Amino acid sequence: MAKDRIRYEKAYRAGLAFNKSGQYPKAFNAFRVAINEFPRDPAAYAGLGETCLNLKQLDRALECYKLAARYSRGDLSYLQKVADIQERQGQLNEAARTYMAVGELLLKRQEIDEAIGNWQRAIRLDPTLLGAHRRLAMVFQRQDKKRDAVREYLAIARILQMRGENKKAMQMCRAAMRLDPGNDDVLTAMELIRHGEAAFAEAEQEEAEPPVSPEEQEEADQLTQTVRQMAAAFEAERKQPAAQAAAAAGPVEAARHLAQEQLAEEIFRDEDDDEADSDAPLSKLERDAALGQGMDFEQRGQIGEAIDSYRKAIEGGLRLPAAYFTIGLLYLENQQPDEARQMLSLAAQDPAYKKACQAAL
Repeated sequence: MAKDRIRYEKAYRAGLAFNKSGQYPKAFNAFRVAINEFPRDPAAYAGLGETCLNLKQLDRALECYKLAARYSRGDLSYLQKVADIQERQGQLNEAARTYMAVGELLLKRQEIDEAIGNWQRAIRLDPTLLGAHRRLAMVFQRQDKKRDAVREYLAIARILQMRGENKKAMQMCRAAMRLDPGNDDVLTAMELIRHGEAAFAEAEQEEAEPPVSPEEQEEADQLTQTVRQMAAAFEAERKQPAAQAAAAAGPVEAARHLAQEQLAEEIFRDEDDDEADSDAPLSKLERDAALGQGMDFEQRGQIGEAIDSYRKAIEGGLRLPAAYFTIGLLYLENQQPDEARQMLSLAAQDPAYKKACQAAL
């Protein structure tokens, strides 16, 4: 396999220059030379993708940007190009899933507003994309935007009801009702669910969109998985210095850092069927929103508000040593030793937190 860096750089720079001057056939050949030297370099695929776009070769451009996204370590511009081309080609379901994936990566980076924009674009293209509605409901509730969160809970409920999952749909309605008691739209949705699928019949049937083929679905799932892997790699790289500093500071700080990582992982973890069918006081979406609020308040030094949010998640059914440890430390900081002892005792049942709990107490 060729690995001539000088030849690669010369061809890559020539490709960029040819693109800039509008000499697209020459740019095409230059980028192919660069790719032959380093077949896994994302920048060359992105350059070739731009060339193909200018040559109106959308299929080739899409494939190039997919490869650039796969070989990069979190360059959102490549993924956004993928989504844009998919949308231009009428691949609306695939584009929606790509925007969903971009939102996931942005959320990992704490770029919340940008993540919301991508999820909203996803559901405009595919209104039945459950994952995007769930993320929006969680984030809007975390931001205390109750009206927006209620709207998303109702969208989730309708999708679930249309799938015949009435129990889960009713759970989402109850979550909406807890945010806005007496909301007429929520009450109507609950009545419609109780009276079965027929209540959702429209006066005029809308034309159904063609289903996604198994091949298209597999490709979309692979791209989503690629984004998640990139997000994980990005996070691991970003957090490594902080983890090393926490470990050097002692067992309590090391455990605090571990807890924050595990709380973030809990928010990103998909709900399993047992959780969805459980009789926990709050749904996982509501617990995730409370966890996110707690983390936000803690970061801003609002200890009392952080405690309230973490306690809401725990009382809502969250069983996670990381949450017990985090709220236990906050109770100590807030001069509430009895509550701290109770929570840290629960956290200490996990070997990862035992030493830190003993040190904290």
